[in-house]
Amino acid sequence: METLLDTQRRLKSLLLMYLLVVKAAGDCPKPEGGDNTVLTNESLLMNVFPENTRVTLECSSGYIKESGSEFITCIHDEWTESELICKKKDCGQPPPKPHMKFNTSEGTLFGALVRVTCEKGYQISGSSYKQCYDQGWSGRASCEIVTCDQPSIANGYTSWDSENDPEYNTAIRYTCHEGYTLIGSDTVLCDENGEYSPDQPVCYEVTRAPATTSRPQVAITDLTTTDAKVSTFSDSSAAPTVHRTQTVTTSSIPNLSTLPKVFRGKTTSAGILSTTSSSFQGMHDGNVDTVTDSGTVAAVVIGAVVLLGVIIGFILLHKFNMRRKGSYDTREDQKPGLLHFQNL
Repeated sequence: METLLDTQRRLKSLLLMYLLVVKAAGDCPKPEGGDNTVLTNESLLMNVFPENTRVTLECSSGYIKESGSEFITCIHDEWTESELICKKKDCGQPPPKPHMKFNTSEGTLFGALVRVTCEKGYQISGSSYKQCYDQGWSGRASCEIVTCDQPSIANGYTSWDSENDPEYNTAIRYTCHEGYTLIGSDTVLCDENGEYSPDQPVCYEVTRAPATTSRPQVAITDLTTTDAKVSTFSDSSAAPTVHRTQTVTTSSIPNLSTLPKVFRGKTTSAGILSTTSSSFQGMHDGNVDTVTDSGTVAAVVIGAVVLLGVIIGFILLHKFNMRRKGSYDTREDQKPGLLHFQNL
């Protein structure tokens, strides 16, 4: 009896083991996604995949279904081949924004990069690239107008009277205060680089040349004296009489700069000194020596008068000596030429 019970127990154990082995042989391993495909969230929660189990696949992030079935089935402990085909998502052209341009040379499919640029006179604020992701284009950017610094000029003023900075292509006009002159262009533009073109001008102080003082006119006198010896007779003496003819010529010179540097004497027919002006000398390196003191002219005139006095004294002395020696009547005083001098 006991032997029979023992045999039954062994048979039950063997049957149980057989069932466990058969069941284990019918399960499939956990499936994996294919090219650009993944298991759905529901399929990922499953732990056991017995015979005829079906799971669902879907396209990876950034891809969309192009064709094929999303399901695979466990048959004889293996999964059937996936028929799902996925392709990259196309983000399309980035949404337009004012004054913004896009370089889409890499395309617009998932993962592509697009370079962002702005029109002339505008600059990017934000990212200069956009990338195509599953939800669309990433990156925020905008184009803002270029501005220049506040214009300024020393010793002058500008036409810009706003607290805001001048924007691209704004014209600024410059003016100098009285007594200053503008060097450079009086109008400049704010260019696309945020600089002024041409450069801002400057105001320089006007330099006035020192006023030229007008010089008084100076009179130069040419003194020419001519002696004419005339013999006259009286009852008591026969001493000759000397008549003196003196000619004074005065010339006016507009400016002292034209006066001669040297005054030279000129002897007349009677040996009397006559003063004339000579051509000026001493021009060197653009400078002309000029007579700056009118006293020089006066000294020359005084000298001539003194010399004249000496000569007159000499003549009087000579006349006195002639009277002491005596004289005789040649009757030359009756000649017509000498009568003219006697009547003077």
